Amino acid sequence: MNIIEFHKITDKLMFTIQDTLDNHLGNADIDCEIQYYTMTIIFDNKSKIIINRQESLRQIWLATKKNGYHFEYKEKKWICNKSKKNFWDILTQACITESKELIQFKIK
Repeated sequence: MNIIEFHKITDKLMFTIQDTLDNHLGNADIDCEIQYYTMTIIFDNKSKIIINRQESLRQIWLATKKNGYHFEYKEKKWICNKSKKNFWDILTQACITESKELIQFKIK
């Protein structure tokens, strides 16, 4: 994938996350900040999930307080290099762990 495609795909991913969190109707107070290539999701308990774009590697990295994950784009999905799990599954579980609520990401 070239750099333009990478940015298009990762922009869409970041927008989907931000849009979902902005429209979440649950009780959890979840903030989302984006600076350059990094998104920080902040929960009520002050824990954070960090998602950033690794442009040179054409990867997405996701960090929680327990683990870090590196994802590569394969067959139109972001797949973890180690676990082979889908990005959305890992992000959803991490958000449940921190917010104690199900957040259903509207994957576009």
